[in-house]
Amino acid sequence: MSQYFKYVTEKGIANLSNYHYSGVDNSFCGNKFLKHWWNYCVEFTPLWLAPNVITSVGLLCNIGMFLIMYFKCSTLTEAAPRWCYFAVAFLIFAYQTLDNVDGKQARKTKSSSPLGELFDHVCDALSVSMFALVMSATLRIGPYWAFFTLIVGVWPFYLAHWEEYHAGILVMGEFNGPTEAQVLFIIIEIITGIFGSEIWTWGNGEITVGIGLTIIVSVTASVTCLQNFNNTWKLENRIPFSKCLLQLLPIVTFTALIVTWASVSRNTLLKDEPYLFIMTIGILFGYIQSRYITQRVCHDDCPYTYPIFIPMVAVLLNSIIASSGTIFIKETTALWFLFAVACIQFLLFAYFTTQQLCEHLKIKVFTIPYPSGANQQEYSSMLISQMEEGESKLGEDQISQSDIEEI
Repeated sequence: MSQYFKYVTEKGIANLSNYHYSGVDNSFCGNKFLKHWWNYCVEFTPLWLAPNVITSVGLLCNIGMFLIMYFKCSTLTEAAPRWCYFAVAFLIFAYQTLDNVDGKQARKTKSSSPLGELFDHVCDALSVSMFALVMSATLRIGPYWAFFTLIVGVWPFYLAHWEEYHAGILVMGEFNGPTEAQVLFIIIEIITGIFGSEIWTWGNGEITVGIGLTIIVSVTASVTCLQNFNNTWKLENRIPFSKCLLQLLPIVTFTALIVTWASVSRNTLLKDEPYLFIMTIGILFGYIQSRYITQRVCHDDCPYTYPIFIPMVAVLLNSIIASSGTIFIKETTALWFLFAVACIQFLLFAYFTTQQLCEHLKIKVFTIPYPSGANQQEYSSMLISQMEEGESKLGEDQISQSDIEEI
């Protein structure tokens, strides 16, 4: 493998031997209600089904809801047929279910790995922009607020992993994005399907019900960001907080570039090509976030910048020149160029990082070792026996009684 395409250093590869996942989910809806549904679903997943396959199907659900709104609500301001909102609600529910079942399946089949965690979070990172677009289309708030919603989504995501990088544990609050926010989105979609999207356009002046709801969610996300900062600041035996802050340079640079770009191009790209513009930014974020997650999982050193910023700066400069009246390259052409570069860069990262981890861990992405024929029952009995004896572990964490019940 070319040295250029080794996204994990030798130090990071060596650190994989010490990998263990540690997380706490305090979700109110998850612990009170939804966990029973997730445990019920995992009972029917066969032992040969790889967790990464489940994760991939969840990502396809998000792509499906994105395509529905792309074809039925192209400007993010018009009403879509009511069946679209019911379909989106179902797809969000399916994604949330699969996003929780994949981890349970990994414990059930004893196939938990750093690659599985990375695969799961990378798919979630790619989904941030899709959720921003879909919910903006449902609330009919337009491309500018959709762009704002995207920024509101990327920062809590990045900071959650930033805190985990230094604390060594991912702590989800009682009201968090992966659970409560998605439950809210499902409710919004169902309400829209029943009463029509016109209910979100009520209001006086420029502030509609949909925009008001967006502002409320944004305030909640801001509080979450402040909690991430506070929790990281209070950590004991950590590196100096100034060095912790340096790891935020990529997301700060990314935000500065896209906000400047949107400001310069607000009368062209964001208005005329909202889906392409925001999805391009979303894929760029997916790449940057995925690099950071990889560094966290591997306990690797974090670079403060990435080569992907070079084409971003080039496209921004082209838009600045265009805003002065001189057309060097059409902005739409430059946007398509950046979209292609973002996709290629992300796919290169995904392929070669997966290859690196698979080679080192001696695993495959979409299959897990599983005996066939008469040995299947013996294998299942062995797993249950080991889990009941407390010998099966995810890293250093013992499998709980609820995990035993999943088999």
